[in-house]
Amino acid sequence: MDWSKTKSIFIIVFLVLDIFLLTIFMNKISESNPDTLGQATIEETLKAANIKYPPKLSKEPVKDAIISASTKKISEKDLEKLKDQEVNAVNDNTINSTLKEPVTISENFSPDELKDFLKKHILNGEQYSFWKYSKEEQTIVYFQMFKDRKIFNNANGKLILYLNTDREIVSYKQTLLDNLKKSTGEKQLVTPFDALRFLVENNEIDNGSEIIGVPSLGYSTFGPIDDYQVLAPTWHFVVEKNDKKEDVFINAVEAQIVEITNPEKET
Repeated sequence: MDWSKTKSIFIIVFLVLDIFLLTIFMNKISESNPDTLGQATIEETLKAANIKYPPKLSKEPVKDAIISASTKKISEKDLEKLKDQEVNAVNDNTINSTLKEPVTISENFSPDELKDFLKKHILNGEQYSFWKYSKEEQTIVYFQMFKDRKIFNNANGKLILYLNTDREIVSYKQTLLDNLKKSTGEKQLVTPFDALRFLVENNEIDNGSEIIGVPSLGYSTFGPIDDYQVLAPTWHFVVEKNDKKEDVFINAVEAQIVEITNPEKET
């Protein structure tokens, strides 16, 4: 027997067997972790595009429900609750009011300054959460909430405070959603990480951008704006590039970009 030849055959057989077993092992890893390669790819893409994001951006499943609401009809009884102001109901769901005594805000404004003002002067003021202060537009914008989550720029659930050039609140415009409730069972939502993946794959984020902070979950209009509407869970991202910040909203049920206008530009 040619021992050296036999030895070579054994080495080749064992090498083939090792490759076969390694292939089976890798296939099992892929089957047990189907998203591993996809996540690695997106993370490599983010790094290559120099897109920065919070290291703890969640990949864990989140559940929430679609909610429904109706437009609140402003009654005479509601208007009677509003003191120290001249109130005009533009229609049956909008309040336009002028304060008898302007309220001054500080130069370095903080939303905490207006907590008492909202309680005393705004109908159901505790239901609103600060969104943005625009010095250029001389407005302070609040969005209505549902269970501590903002309803993003809904025309029927918003408060806009108008200021004069002396940083004094002189008037406001208010609308209010009513009968807010969950309309369906909870659904598994797109995770913040997968929402970021969607933004990148659809070229919604420029190279060199940074995701500021952890995305927040709120709601945006899913059905038509009418007396009755449907609101879907929505992720809010703040994207910054060259010192310019942009708000980006993604429907967390269907992973679609939600177009939301800038409320502070309204008059």
